[in-house]
Amino acid sequence: MTRAGRAAVALLGIALLALLWGVRAIWRSGSQEIDPSARVEPPSVSAPPPPARVASAWIEDPPRTRERFSLARTRAREDDPAGPTRLVEWLDPIGPHSFHLRGDRPPVSPTAGDVLRVEYTLDAELTDAVFEVLRRGRVERGEAIVMDPRSGRLLAYVTTDPGQLPPERAYPAASIVKILTAAALLEKAPEKASTPCVYRGNKYRLSRRRLDPPKKGNRATLEQALATSNNQCFAQWAVHAVGEQKLFEVFERFGWLASPALGHEPGEVEAVSTRLDLGRLGSGLDGLRVNPLHIATLGSILTDGRWIEPWWVERVVDVFGRSLELPSRAPSRRVLSRDLADRLRAMLVATTRSGTARSAFRTRRGRPLLGGIEVAGKTGNLSGRNPSGRYEWFMGLAPADDPRVAVVVLQLQSNLWWAHSSELGARILRRVFCDSNGCRKQLAERWMNAPERAVPSTWVSGVSGG
Repeated sequence: MTRAGRAAVALLGIALLALLWGVRAIWRSGSQEIDPSARVEPPSVSAPPPPARVASAWIEDPPRTRERFSLARTRAREDDPAGPTRLVEWLDPIGPHSFHLRGDRPPVSPTAGDVLRVEYTLDAELTDAVFEVLRRGRVERGEAIVMDPRSGRLLAYVTTDPGQLPPERAYPAASIVKILTAAALLEKAPEKASTPCVYRGNKYRLSRRRLDPPKKGNRATLEQALATSNNQCFAQWAVHAVGEQKLFEVFERFGWLASPALGHEPGEVEAVSTRLDLGRLGSGLDGLRVNPLHIATLGSILTDGRWIEPWWVERVVDVFGRSLELPSRAPSRRVLSRDLADRLRAMLVATTRSGTARSAFRTRRGRPLLGGIEVAGKTGNLSGRNPSGRYEWFMGLAPADDPRVAVVVLQLQSNLWWAHSSELGARILRRVFCDSNGCRKQLAERWMNAPERAVPSTWVSGVSGG
């Protein structure tokens, strides 16, 4: 046999051996039994890239109505029964300026990559309690905010009729303005702030003649004028001690002429053309409109002198559990010295101890409603338009000596109403600080804690990539 013939025979033999080996392998695999207990891994879902960041429009409207609150509470319970009692919503973004609110959690799939879960700072139990306070007070058009003044973190944000009283709108600030006028007075003319005001007749009525202090009359210190909301005294201080320029500068510095947070209107101040205009502005009788969140920021300023932007979103994640970047918040800034903030806060205790909110913070037997917890507060009420009615405010800060909670209540009252805003605010604070064993400032911390929320494993089963 030639060399070429021997090579051909060798190649043929190798091919036959390979064929026999393949047949043997196929026969062996076919003879094996399938183990029914063996785990079959599901095909992995490749996670698409998440949106670069959260658009402001997607999170500027938190669940403030009763209906959305109930859905957000249910969503949180179903998604993570063992998680903290924070409100949760799922949404489908529709471009950078709008979204569709989902009623359920979407399945994990490549097509669900744009669906987002918004986790709020709003506490479900406390928010429910605030709704109950407003319901029992028969509040038809009202809003309430509970905030941690040390961080700007909202714990409850409630509205009863967003159609008639939109929570993002600005409304007459009324006598809450007196806090800013007092701050301006203490800064610019401390010697006049320490001199009692002299006024005549009804302290609430103001006219051109009453802009100038009479030689004889009733007397009130700055603390007493704040506690009783004395319009004559604050008009005199605005005209003779503070002045238009200083008053406007304080409004701007306190953030009242800018938007207080995402999706909320800036404040509006009217031009001053006469002494009476300035007196009315400084006493809160006219000329300034602000949002309830503007009033809430006073809680932070009065706590340690810093303005802090309110916020209500803990985080936003996609269906694959990945956190998205939130819109940047404005940095906190000092707008008042710490000493002056402490001094103003101490003065405002007289409002709830002996002033316009005294009855709201006492039981029917005259005992303090919150036990030994003092509250710094301010009331305000003023008739206005757009919409028409009587706007009644209450701003409270407690405990006054070491603030943990700020509360704001606004009502738009008609001819018939059932409870003052100060009474509603007092009941909300009682829910924050009291239980069946009494009232203690430490109880407020149960609403403040925000434990890390781990992403439930059921969301992301079978996910790959990232």
